[in-house]
Amino acid sequence: MTRIGIDIVEVQRIKDMVQRYGQRFLNRLFTQGEINYALSASNNLSFERLAARFAAKEALVKAVGHPLPFHSIEIDHTASGRPIVTCPLISGKIEASLSHTKKLAIACVLFEKPSVTS
Repeated sequence: MTRIGIDIVEVQRIKDMVQRYGQRFLNRLFTQGEINYALSASNNLSFERLAARFAAKEALVKAVGHPLPFHSIEIDHTASGRPIVTCPLISGKIEASLSHTKKLAIACVLFEKPSVTS
């Protein structure tokens, strides 16, 4: 069974949360790898990257159909930039597409749940 999830996030919302709660906010929602990747960018791009990862995590939760701790979901990327989504709490194939501008970040996730054979 394949399920889809999509989410859109205002970059300013993530920026406001980081400025208000700082490292506590980052550590609660993102892995250290995601934080390092986002903060390696300059200016607003850091917040765009965080917003896109937040959107991807929300989209995965929608596709899976039940809550997951955001910190258990990691959004990485290949050398060519293709997103790689991993979450040890679920089994199945995950495909994602992320995009962001200065104002908005969007993510679409396909989750293919393994077939149960009896």
